[in-house]
Amino acid sequence: MSTTTLWFIRFAFGVVAVAVITLEIYLAKRQSRYRISAAALGGVAVANILFVCFVLVNQIGFPLHLDLMEGTVLQHYERAANFEAIYPEPTPEYVPLAYNPLYYVISVPIGWVFGTNLFTLRLVATLGMVGSAFMIYRIVSEKTASRWWGLIAIGLFAAAYRVMDAYLNTAHSDSWFLFSALMGSYIIDRNWSRNWNLAGVGILAAAFWFKQHGALFAIGGVLFLTWREVRQLDWGWRDGIQRSIPYWLLAGVLGPTLYVFGGPWLFGEEFHYFTWEVPRGWSELTLGAFFRYGFFIARNYLAIAAASGLFVAFIVLRDRKKLNIWHVQFVFAMLSGFMGTLDPGSADNVYIPMGTWFIVVGTIGLHELEARIEIAQQYRVAALAVAVTFALFIYDFQSVVVSPNADESYDDFTAMLENLHGPIYAPWQGHISGDYNLYPNPHWVALEDMIRGPGRDTRNHPNTRRLLEPAIHPNGAAYILTNKSLDTYAWIEFLEDYYVLEQDFEDRFEPLRTTPKRFNHAYPRYLYRYDPEKATHADECAPDQAHC
Repeated sequence: MSTTTLWFIRFAFGVVAVAVITLEIYLAKRQSRYRISAAALGGVAVANILFVCFVLVNQIGFPLHLDLMEGTVLQHYERAANFEAIYPEPTPEYVPLAYNPLYYVISVPIGWVFGTNLFTLRLVATLGMVGSAFMIYRIVSEKTASRWWGLIAIGLFAAAYRVMDAYLNTAHSDSWFLFSALMGSYIIDRNWSRNWNLAGVGILAAAFWFKQHGALFAIGGVLFLTWREVRQLDWGWRDGIQRSIPYWLLAGVLGPTLYVFGGPWLFGEEFHYFTWEVPRGWSELTLGAFFRYGFFIARNYLAIAAASGLFVAFIVLRDRKKLNIWHVQFVFAMLSGFMGTLDPGSADNVYIPMGTWFIVVGTIGLHELEARIEIAQQYRVAALAVAVTFALFIYDFQSVVVSPNADESYDDFTAMLENLHGPIYAPWQGHISGDYNLYPNPHWVALEDMIRGPGRDTRNHPNTRRLLEPAIHPNGAAYILTNKSLDTYAWIEFLEDYYVLEQDFEDRFEPLRTTPKRFNHAYPRYLYRYDPEKATHADECAPDQAHC
């Protein structure tokens, strides 16, 4: 579906929504109490929820990779399941990614039932997504005292599936990072007891162990607890801070202390290198980062982001007694999105927590708006904002449904691999579940992650060459299988000096395409064959040249 068609559908949806709301306003003036917009928007929410439920079932058994890095994530999971170091010295067989390890660890017991495979990883991710949806419903329905608003909130969450880069049910930690941030904040918000508050801090600390940006929500949770101790207990600020010390201590022990002193012992000697040294070199503060950040919000969350931002600003400036953890964490969710933007190569999954807080705080804010301001209720401002948000979330639904020919195409794919009779390096796949052993294994993402950053030259990098040595100088026939041509990315472009294009499969394996995201990573297409003559010439070139 073209971009023009999508915007036409969004515009048409908006026109219909405005017409429905206008009709409702007209009927209200004639003493009718029937809320047409409530029924219509509720129906849209249910439709989105049911469709995403279908997608979850439809995608979970996909035979190849729904996302670019699922194969390499599986390799991490296999090591965790075998109690091997997740972050060892990188080798041609295995190069770790720059994610924290808790997702791999919690998936291990699930694998005892379903096996150590992609199905298990997707199942665990799906459970995190469902848990997040439940938390969203619980939070909003309690804060608004309205099941309808709870339904609208999870309907918006479901509708944002594509805006959230279709990441929440793939083999990644995003859904559990989100669930931990929501659950920990919810427990702290309830304020059942000090022990429960400590449990909330512990869960927020777990968010960090799923993804590094989870540290922001742990900080937000402890800061809010400190503020609440100082303000609501009506003691002096010294007493309030003293009361909050256990929260800071627990966060410190489960966060930086365990990370610094326990990480390498638990997860491998290169733990700090991959989870700290590597990602901290990616950030780049540019005007482009501000543009991407602002444009993403305006294009996808315009109405609900405005509602949530204005609501938080009103609470902070005019009604601070009602300040709660959702308002505080809203700031940290915005910050997490901006920090993700500082990496120009990041996918749009870095905006998942921010988008979720837009939905949670925005729906509560819209409910408060109509409760406080009569004219807003009279002209159905909240319904209009929700309708605009649903319209902006509209996408090509067929694009996230896997092909019915995927299994057949996968059998064809593995048969092709087996018939090549030589080692195959597949930088877009990295690793394939037990069906075929690719060699070497380093994914292009893992290779690039170690060498990219502002001002760095990634071309013909010695670290990349070292890890791809078995592909550069194979013992006999060898192949490279790619989703895009070898010259697509600078850090592996030098492989063209050693290989020639053997075959373009065109759309033969199109049923195995990845789900659409910020970047389109397509499907296996190009097969390259090792050429000894080209290799000899390349080896004669100066080692610091990408081509000669």
